[in-house]
Amino acid sequence: MPFIMPAWASMRSFSQNQNGSPTHRYSSVDGLGDELKDSDGLLSAELRLESHEPRPTTFWRRNARVLMIHTAIVVSYTLVFLVAATRNGRVICSTRPSGHSPATSAVVWEERTFVLGDRIQEKSKYSGKPSPAVDLAWHDLLNDENIRIEAEIVEALGRQDISVRVPGESSYIGTLNVYHELHCLKRLHQYMYQDHYYPDFNEHELEMNRLHSEHCIDFLRQSSMCHGDIGLITFEWSPTNRIPVANATTHQCVDWNKLDRWTKDRSVDMMQPGWLVHPQLGLAYPDGMGSTTGAATGATPGHNHKLK
Repeated sequence: MPFIMPAWASMRSFSQNQNGSPTHRYSSVDGLGDELKDSDGLLSAELRLESHEPRPTTFWRRNARVLMIHTAIVVSYTLVFLVAATRNGRVICSTRPSGHSPATSAVVWEERTFVLGDRIQEKSKYSGKPSPAVDLAWHDLLNDENIRIEAEIVEALGRQDISVRVPGESSYIGTLNVYHELHCLKRLHQYMYQDHYYPDFNEHELEMNRLHSEHCIDFLRQSSMCHGDIGLITFEWSPTNRIPVANATTHQCVDWNKLDRWTKDRSVDMMQPGWLVHPQLGLAYPDGMGSTTGAATGATPGHNHKLK
């Protein structure tokens, strides 16, 4: 009984190639050749092929599935590591400012060569033996360190329950880490000249001052390792010394003037008498200054940046 063959059907025959292996040979069904010529070009070409040899495959085509699986595994492990690091409270330091810092918009990075290079000297206005000029330089650098911080920034950090508010405002009081670093450098400079800066310290105050300096050294160590300045230091021969001397290249720095202007625009004076009041202990700075040891012990106020 005659039957109707589907349009996609074809007759297959086999022959042998020169090696004796069977070769598939295709021919279109009688009466379909002309019709297929007017149909889809790719399909027509496939049906008209006299022989069908395996297509050559590339390395990527052959191993696509394996590569995709390994890529998915690497991405998954990376995500797991990042989540674990966050949940374990690990701090990843960066030269870029934190997303929760209000100063992000005030930071512009630039490549800079340090003034006075790496030579041992005391020509900076912040160094040298005690003098009114040195004291004024440090005072001006640190005088505006305490700033207003918007409530949403503090809330994003989860610190709204432990932070100190600006009296009569919804904002909070804070400072940027860089000013803590500068404060520590000032303390270490003054520690070198204790007879001048702390002539009346008793034994307990001298010990507190030593501990404060130790704190500053370790804080600056951590800060230096955190920033990780990877600018190169090379060495050159000195015409007067057999030992090579260091000669740094450049450093990745912020535009300090811009950041300093941003800080001054939102500065607050924490030490003005009667401004800050502890909920249980009363006035924070009743006489407008803190302890010269810079340590908060009991009801004793903390840092003091007053001029000598």
